[in-house]
Amino acid sequence: MSAPSKTAAAEESTPAPGSTRDEYLDASANARHFQTLRFAQLTVFFAVTGALLATSFTTAAAPSSQLGAISLKIGGLVVTALFLVLQERTMAYWRHFVRRAAELEAGLGYRQYSGRPAEPLITGHRAMELLFVGVGVFWALTLVLPASS
Repeated sequence: MSAPSKTAAAEESTPAPGSTRDEYLDASANARHFQTLRFAQLTVFFAVTGALLATSFTTAAAPSSQLGAISLKIGGLVVTALFLVLQERTMAYWRHFVRRAAELEAGLGYRQYSGRPAEPLITGHRAMELLFVGVGVFWALTLVLPASS
């Protein structure tokens, strides 16, 4: 008897379209994608915020007019709000796919998502929210507090 071909072996391990396992694999891949996206967004946020901070507060790059300085600070506040919204939407999708994967596990006999540890009082998502709120408060304070010489 001959050994099965590589194509036959691949077909056996590939779930049939529309199967529960196929949907589970998609939900897991999507959850990983949105988790990775969260941190990619955070990297861009820190880069943009760093550029705004450097431009706003270093003597070499500081704007020469009061209007320019205020515009940069408002820009920091707007950028922070926009990235907070992006994070919230990304988390909504992540939660959706994790929840769906946990639902599918019952029929598959898996426990990767349904057996996750209980969430602590302060989750990673809440910590990210606090980070964005803190940066937003910083930008708001730079607008209302007088600059020291």
